[in-house]
Amino acid sequence: MKKLEKRQIIILAIAALFVLYAIYELLIAGPAAKKARMAVKPAEIADVVNTLSVDLMKYKAGGVDAYLAKRAETDWGKSPFWERESYRVFAGDKEGGVAGVKFIYSGYVDTGREKIAIVNGVEYQPGEALEIEGYELKSVMPENVLIVNRRTGSQLSVPMQE
Repeated sequence: MKKLEKRQIIILAIAALFVLYAIYELLIAGPAAKKARMAVKPAEIADVVNTLSVDLMKYKAGGVDAYLAKRAETDWGKSPFWERESYRVFAGDKEGGVAGVKFIYSGYVDTGREKIAIVNGVEYQPGEALEIEGYELKSVMPENVLIVNRRTGSQLSVPMQE
């Protein structure tokens, strides 16, 4: 067997030190540290809870913060994200609300030979009279329907509400 060189002896000594340190960490230091972490004193937990409770009560929302939180929870009258014209059509403020009548076009079906529109929750085909007296469905398209007032002859285009 050949004699080891100085460089090889140093490398083996360093490797042996690493192995001894790994055994120490796994068998002695590791379990002791785990026990120390597990042993939380009940007095420390109570101190943390009491300190947290005092801080929460000290920084309790009041005044403007309470008012803002209350206002944020209330229902908005209308969506601020709609453009003005779309909201008027939906709410029936413009032509959609003639004499208190409001039309909501909420569904479209095209079977190939006939088109069906759902207006105010009822299915209609073009040419049919609506449940609301004096109105008739003139045409049906995927994006809107055309409703005619038989008394005045005025036409109303109602967009699809999704």
